[in-house]
Amino acid sequence: MKNITRYSTALLSVVLLTLASCTGGFEEMNTNPFGVSDQELTQDNNLIGMHFPTIQQSIYYNRGGGGWGYQVFQNLNADIWSGYMATPSDFKGGINNQTYFLNNDWNDTCWEYTYDNVMSNQVRVREKCEEQGDLYSHYDAINTILRVLAMSRIADQYGPIIYSKYGQELLGGEYDSAQDAYKLFFSELTAAVSTLNEYASKQAPSFAAFDMAYGGDLVKWAKLGNTLRLRLAMRVVKYDASWARTEAEAAIKAPQGLLGRGESLIVSGFGWKHPLYTCSIEYQDIFISANIQSILSGYGDARLDVFGLPNADKQILGVRTGIPDTDQLSDPYKEIISRINVTAEQPAVIVSAAEASFLLAEAALRGWDTNGGDAKSFYEEGIGVSFAQWGVAVGDYAGRSNLPADWDDPLRDDFDSPAVSRVSPKWDDAKSDEERLEKIITQKWIAGFPEGMNAWAEWRRTGYPKLFPILKNDSQGAIPTALGVRRLTYTMGEQRNNPQGYASAVQMLGGPDTGATRIFWDVDKPNL
Repeated sequence: MKNITRYSTALLSVVLLTLASCTGGFEEMNTNPFGVSDQELTQDNNLIGMHFPTIQQSIYYNRGGGGWGYQVFQNLNADIWSGYMATPSDFKGGINNQTYFLNNDWNDTCWEYTYDNVMSNQVRVREKCEEQGDLYSHYDAINTILRVLAMSRIADQYGPIIYSKYGQELLGGEYDSAQDAYKLFFSELTAAVSTLNEYASKQAPSFAAFDMAYGGDLVKWAKLGNTLRLRLAMRVVKYDASWARTEAEAAIKAPQGLLGRGESLIVSGFGWKHPLYTCSIEYQDIFISANIQSILSGYGDARLDVFGLPNADKQILGVRTGIPDTDQLSDPYKEIISRINVTAEQPAVIVSAAEASFLLAEAALRGWDTNGGDAKSFYEEGIGVSFAQWGVAVGDYAGRSNLPADWDDPLRDDFDSPAVSRVSPKWDDAKSDEERLEKIITQKWIAGFPEGMNAWAEWRRTGYPKLFPILKNDSQGAIPTALGVRRLTYTMGEQRNNPQGYASAVQMLGGPDTGATRIFWDVDKPNL
């Protein structure tokens, strides 16, 4: 893991010097370093648009084209806990996130970078849009959707967040409960989509020059807003099913609809370099997990060959998470396991279009109004959209009864395990609703690869797909192996510099600030 130890020390200095960035100091942070006036920047909409590449790149973090920021931002937490990836690297003597010993010098980055790069810039966008009257309202609507996407990820990682009162204090900040933040997310998405619907049919300054995903197509941004609203509605279903259904059905019935085939939210351009290329190909720190290999190889899923790179024996081979003896096993594993199949220039898919179909499948399974269609048709549509995204022929995949494969470890027999996921791709209406839900979430999990934040959240919400447990637990009893990590702990900076806010956040969290405390939507009860 190149530069992480050195970076962690440097980060502390940067955080102390730029403490106000979490909740203030926007003018200093966003002053144009090249001395160009606002009047000059107004040409070609640059005065407002200049902030958007930073916002977009900072959601799936890759500022500056490197991978080390992303590595500590999400790769060494959510990407691993989601079951997508694993590493045999002997980080911190083998005692780290993988073995449930949570590292603040890694995990704090997720909070700090999102506030420093997304929240600070979105404030400037909003302020500048307001100065221009209604001319740039569609810019601010896109800004709102990006803000909600970024901050819903933070709420899902930590719990209560600084949101509605962000920027009102120079130091510290007042927290919202995650429930209240979600209420704001829904109302803000509703308003943003309404604005985009209005501006899509009239002349307005083009957003195309700053758009890393949709070429300035406002209809597609509205579809993203609706899909995100549906995602968040499903997230709260075990907390409040009535609330979830109301928001879900409103998103489904919104005029512009949901994301469809070829409409995934991506990040590309503006000097983009895929951070997984750095982490997996250059650093050789992150690899295909045993979970991906077990499930996809058992299914005969052709996507496995595009997810991972074959080893010298032309096999896609994974590794389990949380293994012991990494001081001895790291190098031997790295000789034979598969890195992520990604190029430096490859766009990152942040929200897969297939997710919309799987969300509709779950909504239909729950008996909600989906404007026609049933769970089976939406489920199979999602599979087709995902295969098309990866450029793979779907064939008879949706009709297969194949089950995930048992795990036969290439180095250690004591790491072997029978398959823990036991559902096939084939939809069977004679099965229980719970098993059908497991099929939906398992296929949504595959379709979402390699974006681990949403996959980890869905695993916490539903328990699916079933993943191999870690083999070594260094949490000293704080996080039971069977429970898994449920959240990130708050940053050391918040604990030191915002003690009042931190104390209120922990109180709203409803449990201790540990990785075992559940976020409000992560309710310990049956899915259906």
